Amino acid sequence: MHRLKRPTVAGLLAIALLGIDPVPPAQAQGTSPPPVQARTVAPEEFLRLAYSSASLQAQAAKLAASRETRPEVKAFATAALDFRTQQLQRIEVFARERSLPLPTTKEFEHQVIIENLEPLDYLALSRRYAEMQVQALQQELTIYQAASQSNNQEIKAFASQALPELEQQRAGAQKMYETIRP
Repeated sequence: MHRLKRPTVAGLLAIALLGIDPVPPAQAQGTSPPPVQARTVAPEEFLRLAYSSASLQAQAAKLAASRETRPEVKAFATAALDFRTQQLQRIEVFARERSLPLPTTKEFEHQVIIENLEPLDYLALSRRYAEMQVQALQQELTIYQAASQSNNQEIKAFASQALPELEQQRAGAQKMYETIRP
């Protein structure tokens, strides 16, 4: 009998956010980030991807912060939830001021990721959340780096301004992951 493999977090994120192959596991576990492919994104696509990624990470942070998790995970998740709440507000204001649409429903792959996190507890939730954060932030950085090369000056400025904050989030997620990985 042939058994189907459960989709990985990196695979689901790559499909949901970029429609590309996932981050290789060695890179997701902290070696070096993958090279960014030069790809331009339209303003509507950037906002859809950025909002979707931030929404997913906010929901995952809320879950990890509200449950019994390792102290370093709880601390990161609590700070990440604050960061994501502010980021989502900035994206919403940016979109509203330009009359650009934002997604009204969660991407299917994102719902699957959250559903896979919900039944986990303590160490399993801590590890899965940390892994998801490293992978999600790398994917998100790819989105923002592409947008920072946009011909649309407003999108370019918005993305360029957010990149240092996202790099800082990724560094924090990587540090958290290193402390709890198997």
